[in-house]
Amino acid sequence: MAEDRSDFRPDLKIFGASKIDPGWVYLVKNGELLKLGKTKNPKKRLERDAKTWLPDMEIIAVKPFWGMSFVERRLHTALADYWYDGEWYKIEDADAYEFFVEGFLEFYEKDRDMNSVDFIYWMNGSGMSEFCLAMNEQGLTLPQFHKQESRARKSSK
Repeated sequence: MAEDRSDFRPDLKIFGASKIDPGWVYLVKNGELLKLGKTKNPKKRLERDAKTWLPDMEIIAVKPFWGMSFVERRLHTALADYWYDGEWYKIEDADAYEFFVEGFLEFYEKDRDMNSVDFIYWMNGSGMSEFCLAMNEQGLTLPQFHKQESRARKSSK
């Protein structure tokens, strides 16, 4: 995903991505927990507001996307196995942690168009979209799905 493709401009319509809901999806770490969120103003949200309530947090990545609300919700769904509380996740499996964090870091710092296309490939190619399908098929809300999946993971240990 992170190779230089500055000469390539994707046709977002082909991928079903629209230039709506622009913003940033961020990943921060506090202790063993990861928080996945969205913002229209990363400087204000992460450097000013969040540092007040989490002074020791580490900003892992802040990436621009079209449809940031959609992207954030899909990622929240994909991480249901590791749900801890609210928008916080605890990925204890080292391979799963590395896969998710490294995958998120691969998105571009400034190329909203490519990130929006690459996100589709990442979700579908990694199997993370299966969680979205399962949640929809079961007719569950995201909080219901989080509780169900995180309970299932804990009881299987």
